[in-house]
Amino acid sequence: MKFFFIFMMFLFSCAFGEEIVFINSDSTQYTNNMINCRGNVIIVYNNRIISADVISYDKKTEVIHASGNVIIKDEKQNVYFLDSLSVDRNFSSGEGKNVKIIMQDQSRLAAEKCSIKNGKYELENAVYTSCYECANSGELTWQVKALHVTFDPKEDAEYQNAKFELLGTPILYTPYLSHASSNLKRKSGFLVPKFSASSIGGFSLLPQYLWSISDSQELILKPIITSKIGNVGWLYYGLRFPNGEFNIDASLAGIQSAKSQIGNTDSDKKAIRKIQDSGYRGHVFSKMKYEINDVWRCGFDVNLASDRYYLKKFPFLTSVDRGLESNVKLEGFDGRNYTSVKTAMLQSIDSECMPRILPVMERNYSTDLLYGTFSLDSYFANLDFNNHRSAQKFVSDASWRKEILLPFGHLVDLKGSLFFQALKVSERQRSKYDSSLGVTPQLSIIWKWPLVLSSDLMTTIFTPILGTIIASNKESVDIFEEPSTEISDINFMDGHKSISSYSSDSGKRICYGFKLAGYKNGENLYRFTVGRSMELTSPPDRLEATGLKYKNSDIVSSLDVFLSDEWTFIANGSYFPHSKRWTRIESGLNFSDKKVCFDVMMFKGKQCLYNNPFTTESNPIAEEQKTQKYRGIMLDAGWYVSGTVRLKGGIVMGNDSTTPTALNGEKKGKYHLVKRNVGIEYKNECTTVDFLIERRNYRGGDLKPETALQLVVHLRNLGI
Repeated sequence: MKFFFIFMMFLFSCAFGEEIVFINSDSTQYTNNMINCRGNVIIVYNNRIISADVISYDKKTEVIHASGNVIIKDEKQNVYFLDSLSVDRNFSSGEGKNVKIIMQDQSRLAAEKCSIKNGKYELENAVYTSCYECANSGELTWQVKALHVTFDPKEDAEYQNAKFELLGTPILYTPYLSHASSNLKRKSGFLVPKFSASSIGGFSLLPQYLWSISDSQELILKPIITSKIGNVGWLYYGLRFPNGEFNIDASLAGIQSAKSQIGNTDSDKKAIRKIQDSGYRGHVFSKMKYEINDVWRCGFDVNLASDRYYLKKFPFLTSVDRGLESNVKLEGFDGRNYTSVKTAMLQSIDSECMPRILPVMERNYSTDLLYGTFSLDSYFANLDFNNHRSAQKFVSDASWRKEILLPFGHLVDLKGSLFFQALKVSERQRSKYDSSLGVTPQLSIIWKWPLVLSSDLMTTIFTPILGTIIASNKESVDIFEEPSTEISDINFMDGHKSISSYSSDSGKRICYGFKLAGYKNGENLYRFTVGRSMELTSPPDRLEATGLKYKNSDIVSSLDVFLSDEWTFIANGSYFPHSKRWTRIESGLNFSDKKVCFDVMMFKGKQCLYNNPFTTESNPIAEEQKTQKYRGIMLDAGWYVSGTVRLKGGIVMGNDSTTPTALNGEKKGKYHLVKRNVGIEYKNECTTVDFLIERRNYRGGDLKPETALQLVVHLRNLGI
């Protein structure tokens, strides 16, 4: 038997001139330059697997004949089923009967007759669909029938005299249709267009054309065409190169959109006049990243908009609520050590006085020393303001840290730091900030004692926490700390409460709290944390919204409850006992199963706003102007009517400063209906139909409340 297979492979190798990887058949004959194989024939040849009841090869004509349950799997993982096939040895020309093609993405193409010319399949009376599960169930969602189809496995499929059928009913005829082969990663051509209609913008269309410049470059042209507020030129360019990538997304529009809506307040009119004076509107988002070597990388991230309302004005543009940051960065990673140099500029809807960071330099060094960890963190930052004021700060924090395990499971986290800082403020205008130079030693001792309590119901780990942080006292908070210092359930035991790295806590204080965690059968049931800090010296002058204004800080806590596989509850907040009120609270409930899903989130509190730190002492900013009250409710829900149909809806209410409603002098304590929507979605493995009605109550500048309709239809692989 072994000799028989070797002999057969020798015959086919001599005949085809290619390496035969495998061959099998019940019987084989070699007569008159013909090789005939019968019964369970399998041949692996030229990156193809061929199986049939009968396969023969004519050495003179170099034609392969196959009949009876012919199955071919090519190098692209496409599978061909035929009754019979005659093809040359290179599969570049031939013909077959009753061909059915299942492509590598499960799309299907069938025809009565098939001719192969130059590697392309010419199909007569063909049917195409990307419905796979639908075909197995016996009812196709959609299909395309055509008198003639040219299918190129390496390129595309072209249809002549095509008819589109939905649920077996013809609804569209086209003399010509083409789409890319599923074997291609990408190909130049039109992408899925998008449609929208609103009470203010009118009808909007987003046609998209992809130009595949090369394997590493692409350009997408996607203009926005509207019937009422003008048009937008919009493009995207992406480039990948060795060790990096670059992309740019940019748009440019006229001022017709600003002319069509005139705001009522003075700030609205001022914003619109500014847009009209500029003569254009637009945005630029661009990013570049380059890996220099295994340690260093560099890049930039540019995010700019002509005005704060532009990205919400036109449909399909990305909406950015809080701010746009542009930066250039150089970073180095060496083990546990980190180095970066960064310059940044921020566009914010909250303030017109955001500084430019030119630059900020950071170095973090860490090593093992004396059975602990020694760290040396250094920072330098320069802030440049629009009113010709600037400030520079250098910080160096040398620390040693060791976690000590004591008898009976007691843990002590010991940390000693020497914090050096130098602040220089330009003196062109009086302000409450002065240049300074100082060294602040700090010692922190944190004690923890995890206790495990086991029962038949669950295992509970209770961890009391007590600590003290001792440092020299600072008289006031400097320009780099206000208002970013806030106490939370994450940092109440930390010596650095600033969200930046440019400041350290001062004075002496005690921290206390505890953590609870419940487990059952190895799964987490809940997590709860509560804590507080108490100043032993006079605290610095901080805003009330930080939770650190008084000697006794706010009580901060967080709770996660995993009620079941479907239900999850989360909450966190800050409570001030003296006033008996929650200064900040956020809570949410999530439910999800096969039929219903919904998310509810409620939030309320105060946040610190960035104000011009160089305001003169003769004209101080009141504390209420430095903080923003916010509250709101968000709800998203969906109900699966069936396995393919889902009803969905959502609502957002609040006065959160991330919405323009908070910027127009309206009552800040009042809830505003920011937006609400309802829709229906049909989705299976080959078709998506999404219809949404949304009411947006945006206000400010040229933004007005509007109602919008959106319909998205996507047929897999057809690009429509």
